[in-house]
Amino acid sequence: MVVFIKNIEVYSPEYIGKKCILILNDKIAYIGDDTIDINLPLNVRVIDGSKYYAFPGFIDGHVHITGGGGEGGFATRTPEIVLSDIIKGGITTVVGCLGTDGVTRSMENLYAKAKGLEEEGVSTFIYTGSYRVPIATLTGSIMKDIMIIDKVIGVGEIALSDHRSSQPNIEELKGLQQMQGLEVFYQKGWSA
Repeated sequence: MVVFIKNIEVYSPEYIGKKCILILNDKIAYIGDDTIDINLPLNVRVIDGSKYYAFPGFIDGHVHITGGGGEGGFATRTPEIVLSDIIKGGITTVVGCLGTDGVTRSMENLYAKAKGLEEEGVSTFIYTGSYRVPIATLTGSIMKDIMIIDKVIGVGEIALSDHRSSQPNIEELKGLQQMQGLEVFYQKGWSA
């Protein structure tokens, strides 16, 4: 697929003026001041961008892509996110996390949803872990999830003091550090 957008206002993220953009196979191949020769032996879609703006895609670093809620009962669960809800705000990358419901939602479901959204056209990553201790992981280990699972980029939403958390004590946190390969940082004089 070849798309040529001409005369579009471009922000990168600062304003760089009216430009022409050439897109090859869903990737920006060229941004420039001049028009390029598009008399190629290819099917080129030409778009007049004079009424539009081009911005870099935004990253949402905390998205409940498999839905949220649920702590108030089954009727309080929210549905999975859909691609149209992501892209209408200019978001091109999401980082999914499990949230408070580690019972009816799973890390496997989170990973599968991330892979599906990637197939639909947005970049995706996920956090391993869950609100409650013991935490949910894909491999049984936070360190292994981060090292082995391509989409896992860190640990998200292990709640310590939220009213919906499991209220882990210092010994449980130490156990997480030792069993999962985590660096746990302590405050107010706590030590490992």
